[in-house]
Amino acid sequence: MSELTLQQLLDHGLTLRQLEHWVARDLLRPITFGHGVPRQWPQEELRVADLMRRLVTAGFTAEAAARAARAHLAGRPLVPLVPGVVLAIDTDLLTREET
Repeated sequence: MSELTLQQLLDHGLTLRQLEHWVARDLLRPITFGHGVPRQWPQEELRVADLMRRLVTAGFTAEAAARAARAHLAGRPLVPLVPGVVLAIDTDLLTREET
């Protein structure tokens, strides 16, 4: 995956309200945040946010999307969701969708 910016995520459908909600629920973790302090985002968290956005759009809850995105980005190609159901994220398809 190439470098992501917050603006790219916003341009692809993530809303600031959604982002704030996910941060408040500790599903996303910016480096810095606080009143009057601009947030800084590590690339890993922007990747999590991007996969979460895609999974939530597909019908996953934010919690399940965060868990699946973090597992995938940690190198687990198959993410167990519930007994007998496994999610496989195809990074080749993700890359083609970005272009």
